[in-house]
Amino acid sequence: MDDLPLLDPDRDLAAVPGAAAHPLHAELLAAHDAVRRGVAEEIAALTSPPSVPFPVLPAVSVLHPVAEPLLHRRVLTAVDALQRIVRAYPGSPLLQRFLDVPPVLHRWIVRHPHPGTLTVDFCRADLFGDRLGTARILEFNASSPGSMMTVGAIARFWRRTPGIGALLDRWRVPAGRIEAEDWFAAWLVEHGRARGLTDDQTRHADLFHTAGRSHDRHLIAQQFRRTGRTTAMRSPSDYTPGPGRRLGYLKHIPADPAPVRDWDRFCAAVTDGELVVPNVLAQRWVAENKLCLAVLSDPRFEHLFPPAERAVLRTIVPWSRKLGDGVTVERALAERTRLVLKAPYGYFGSGVRIGREHGPQDWAGLVRDPRHRGWLVQERVEPATLGPLTRDLSVAVLDRTVLGYFSRASPGGIVNTARGGAALTVLGSLPPDGAAPF
Repeated sequence: MDDLPLLDPDRDLAAVPGAAAHPLHAELLAAHDAVRRGVAEEIAALTSPPSVPFPVLPAVSVLHPVAEPLLHRRVLTAVDALQRIVRAYPGSPLLQRFLDVPPVLHRWIVRHPHPGTLTVDFCRADLFGDRLGTARILEFNASSPGSMMTVGAIARFWRRTPGIGALLDRWRVPAGRIEAEDWFAAWLVEHGRARGLTDDQTRHADLFHTAGRSHDRHLIAQQFRRTGRTTAMRSPSDYTPGPGRRLGYLKHIPADPAPVRDWDRFCAAVTDGELVVPNVLAQRWVAENKLCLAVLSDPRFEHLFPPAERAVLRTIVPWSRKLGDGVTVERALAERTRLVLKAPYGYFGSGVRIGREHGPQDWAGLVRDPRHRGWLVQERVEPATLGPLTRDLSVAVLDRTVLGYFSRASPGGIVNTARGGAALTVLGSLPPDGAAPF
């Protein structure tokens, strides 16, 4: 089974230089023009000011029908293991020392009243590899629902084009949950209701954010408007409680923890349950630490996971260690060409250094730099390719079920749309996993 390709080779279409030619090349390019117009008019125009249209390649792929359920099992097991780390952290001095979460975040994590109930509500796993046996999770992301809302909309745009839409119908490719127009707003409302909010208390959501891109919160606001609800965009430092302000969403990648110093009222409300926010602080600030990959890989932490779970983790998590506490500087220097160095809370690929892309002297400077002590050192995973481009696969998990997929392709070894990459649509071959579509 491990030799199965992740993507069905008979349903993998791409009209990019260097990719295999396909009889539907012209239809794909014509449909791509319509998809790009949809992105510009229905997504990019929402932000204020309007953003640059999300880059989309003329490519549509379908997962291999036999590999897909096995991939689900492995990814969901890894997310379950990540949740075990989150729940163990508040009572584990070993994990606390190892993950080295900044104190301003740590104090709120350990304050959570019921750590045994912490859940990974929303999570995206980003993988490299082109076959079931080579696919490995490089990192988890719990703060970017905007990417999944966008790629779900892009899949809808492809389906409404005459040529590709008809082809997907002939292939009997089911619409995934991610393609539902208002899935995130519906899920956020149900998340609030499940935690005791009344219907009136879910009529409004505060969208909390820090400085940076506004893409996510504008997409969420649009979905709420379509369902007859209201939103307001706020900084966590401006939070004030109120009877009609019990539901919210926080977009925050904790690469810079300093702003959290001014969030005491917000953090207390989320921690105590007065404000219902998915991926609560005690979950997010642990799960987004890339050193969790080292916890999943390092034998010192095997006791956290049942034997059956450990066996699955060995198939989906690459060799990962903490620099200076799990792997020595000397070994990291000696194995430069097979290793990658990552900042624990980096994003957009800005904190990633690929050993084979640096000469020995440059790499030695990176590894010996005191600022990089405690970073993640990870085995380099051979990526899938599309012509000259490096390609990944992202699997979105929502409430322990697979929500959907997408892929990105970049000309270099770091795959990210913020670094010259573009999105590729990846569809599931099976009916939606778990719960019915929203």
